[in-house]
Amino acid sequence: MKRKWILACMMLGSACATKASGNKLSSNATENKTSTALASARADHLSEEMIRGLQLNNYQSQKVRDINLKVAEDITAIEEEYAGNQAKIDELSNKARAERDRYLESVLSTVQYNSYFNKRKAYTNIDKEFVTDVKQSDASETDGAMANSDLKTIE
Repeated sequence: MKRKWILACMMLGSACATKASGNKLSSNATENKTSTALASARADHLSEEMIRGLQLNNYQSQKVRDINLKVAEDITAIEEEYAGNQAKIDELSNKARAERDRYLESVLSTVQYNSYFNKRKAYTNIDKEFVTDVKQSDASETDGAMANSDLKTIE
C-alpha cells in the first residue's frame, strides 16, 4: 500500500511540476520518469506476488525481478504508444508476456514453472489491477489537487 501512495505522490508531483513550468521538454522528461516509476512499481508488485506464490530463493527472486522489470517497461511503453487501441495493446502485451514465460522457464524449477504456468492469468490480472488502482488513485489525487488550486484562486 505504501508503494502505491509513494508512486501516486511521485506521479502527482511530476504532473504539478510540469504544469507549473509549462516547458514542453520538461513534460517529456517527466513522462519518461513517470512511466519508469510506474513500470518499476508494477514490476516490484508482481515480483513480490510471484516470490511468495512460487516460493523463490534469493537468486531466483533477483532474476524474476529483473525479468519483470524488463517486461513491465515494455508493456508500459506499449500502453503509452497505443493508448486507445486496446486490441493492439493486448496483442503486443501478450507477446511481451510470452517472452517473460521463456525467460522464467530457465530460472524456475520444473515444479515452480508448472505452478507459474497454471497461475499466469491470475498474475496478469494482479498486474492489471495494480495499474488500474495506481491510475485511479493518481487521477483522483490530480482532480483533488486541481479542485484545491481552484479554491485558492477563488479566495
